[in-house]
Amino acid sequence: MKKFALGLFALMFVLAGTASATIRYVSTTGAGSYTTIDAALTAAVSGDTILIGPGSYAQGNQVNQSGKRYTVIGAGWDQTLITLTNDWYLNNANRCSFEGFFCSTNSTFAVFNTVDSTTFRRCRLNSTATGTSTINWTSGRTLTVEDCIFTAALTTTGTAQLAVPHANYPTTVRNCVFANTGTNTSMKALYGYSTSGTVELYNCAFLGFSAPLILSTAGGPVIGINNIFHDFLASPSIGTYNASSVWDYNAATTITPPGTNALLLAGDPFVLYDEAVNYQHGTSDLHLDPTNGAACINSGHPSLLDFTDASQSDRGVYGGPKPLVDNGVPNYPWAINILLNPNLVGVGTPVNATATGRVGPQY
Repeated sequence: MKKFALGLFALMFVLAGTASATIRYVSTTGAGSYTTIDAALTAAVSGDTILIGPGSYAQGNQVNQSGKRYTVIGAGWDQTLITLTNDWYLNNANRCSFEGFFCSTNSTFAVFNTVDSTTFRRCRLNSTATGTSTINWTSGRTLTVEDCIFTAALTTTGTAQLAVPHANYPTTVRNCVFANTGTNTSMKALYGYSTSGTVELYNCAFLGFSAPLILSTAGGPVIGINNIFHDFLASPSIGTYNASSVWDYNAATTITPPGTNALLLAGDPFVLYDEAVNYQHGTSDLHLDPTNGAACINSGHPSLLDFTDASQSDRGVYGGPKPLVDNGVPNYPWAINILLNPNLVGVGTPVNATATGRVGPQY
């Protein structure tokens, strides 16, 4: 996360110039035009951006804005919390994008009809359901998921944190964490049928599963590079997938991962991960430990250079060409704090305003 201080006028100028379509700001404090996500989405038309400011938002109604193409941007998963108690559907809404928020849900992000080219980026998604996929894209088309953290304790066979598209459409997943927070061996990270398309997995971490993948052997192949699999439950394996899949430079504990340049790890490679309690958001640190995780450092696929120093990439969620962004900070300037000087003013009193903000790296 990058922090910077800038004048309030300059910040407002940047915000105003980031999009030509309407920007609809949702704020719990009333600082925006809307206080609820529902109201902003109802008013939106295709091409609009919905900015959801810091705060907690209860989304109890089903979301189903048919045909609308929109972008939803929060202030980061440590700032914007959405509690979803009904399904958020995309219905004939191509090229939608979700970014920069924490969603606690007992329902699902799902698709009505055919929806293409959707992106989830820098979101933390925690499911409290036991038998509902967190993202169900089985009726959708091309899906991209980047810099996201999935946590759940599903217990129903045939569900997963991410159900990938059918009809031979591809799924790309980069720099994501998939963590089972329970102990049920039915819990899966990715699920797909015989008509699923290619699934590309780059620099992800899979934690606490017996077998994280339940992809059809008749579906599209997996291209899996630079992933780490750790903390297996009983009967450990990577799972099921097409035999023509390509695996390269993956690492795992307990079992040797498939493919070439595979690495069997002697133990936990992360700075802080407690197998006794599974992944704990805010406590677990999945950066590679310089001693225990040394085998994963500068040992990834040579074509995926490290984003910070141009060396050979590391394996794992922080080792990609653009590693996981802590706190889900979006690539959008947000004012987190505004300091007024003097802090007690009356009508007509001049003030100096300085904003402390944040913005993620370009993508």
